[in-house]
Amino acid sequence: MAGRGRGRCQWLAVASGSVADVGIGFRDHSGWAVVVTVNGRPAVLDRRRVRLCGPELPRQVYHAAVGLDLDLARELVAEVERSAVAAAGYELAGLVAELAAAGHRVRGVAVAVGTTRVPQELATILGSHPLLHAAEGELYREALADAAEAAGLPVVRFVGRNVLVDAAAALERPIEDTLAELGRGLGPPWAKDQKEAAAAALLALRMAA
Repeated sequence: MAGRGRGRCQWLAVASGSVADVGIGFRDHSGWAVVVTVNGRPAVLDRRRVRLCGPELPRQVYHAAVGLDLDLARELVAEVERSAVAAAGYELAGLVAELAAAGHRVRGVAVAVGTTRVPQELATILGSHPLLHAAEGELYREALADAAEAAGLPVVRFVGRNVLVDAAAALERPIEDTLAELGRGLGPPWAKDQKEAAAAALLALRMAA
């Protein structure tokens, strides 16, 4: 099963008997994702990189399927989809359990959506380079969203390239200032992926029902 790679964290104490709401945000890639959890202060509680594809499988499965017999291509894509769903569920369940043990309740999970409609016909996808990339991203994003929904957690969807703008609107303050405050004292890693995942987590915390 996928392994966790946690960065430096701040498990902030919660008073006995009380529960603090948090948001979880994902910055997805092909086969892995950065995950950041924030509370309402706001402060970063956890940041980690999680694997969403078994090491024996191709992370960019649609690219790997080009040139294969169509039935074999379908089987390969389905195998990676199953791996991604299982890994996403495992990683999210572990994180939610750790948060709960520390007195935190997940209010929402933020997952990006793509801007390109991916057709259902595999042959069409395999014949288009732009669709190959769109399908790779959709596979892992939907696995994350499905895992959150299966865990009974509200899912907030956002267009990936708009996450900073959307988070700033939700917070009603410049997001760059907030992200700088969140990263102060954390140490590395606090790069683009962590910042965008943190912005998504803030969006989830504010927008989830």
